[in-house]
Amino acid sequence: MKETSKDKFRDSLGDLLNDLPDEVEGLGDSGIDLQPVRIESNQGAQLVRAKNKAEKVMNSLLTFYLSEEIIAEHEYIRAKAQLDESALSMLIRQMQNSETAITLLMETIHEGDVSPRMFEVLSDLQRTLLDIIKSQTMYMVAIEENAKKISRDVDVYHNNESSTSSNKQSGIKSRGTKDLMRALQDTIKEEDIQDVDGNEDEE
Repeated sequence: MKETSKDKFRDSLGDLLNDLPDEVEGLGDSGIDLQPVRIESNQGAQLVRAKNKAEKVMNSLLTFYLSEEIIAEHEYIRAKAQLDESALSMLIRQMQNSETAITLLMETIHEGDVSPRMFEVLSDLQRTLLDIIKSQTMYMVAIEENAKKISRDVDVYHNNESSTSSNKQSGIKSRGTKDLMRALQDTIKEEDIQDVDGNEDEE
């Protein structure tokens, strides 16, 4: 009895499916192609904005600790600045992406999607944003310390070069501070001897 009822049910379903048309009238002959929905993206503009901001920060930092002549003279300073600028722009870009993702997720939650998974993802994104901010702060401190070190090194080397050139002009050749002091003392003694000889000749 049960098998007979099942067979009748299958036959009725088969008849219903056979009565359905293969295509819905009006859709196949319209010739209208449905275009995928596209969301306007400003990723390129944001990338350019991040690069410009990083370049402005690096230029301000270098000109604060170093003169334009020193920057133009040393290729290492320019190459190091380009690397720091690239890394800083990536950090700024990642921060922008995180802020955009958090904004979109918050809008989705406000629209009514209040599932626990949405709040979990929001918490992870906020934690990631805080980590990026910390990394950016630490990187700024690192490149500032590097600029200070370069400034001190340039001052030391330039002072040494200027003192060496002045010593060569005065006829003193020295290596190190001790030799320089010894050479200066010898020069002073020679001048005292010459002064004494000149006084004796006058008498």
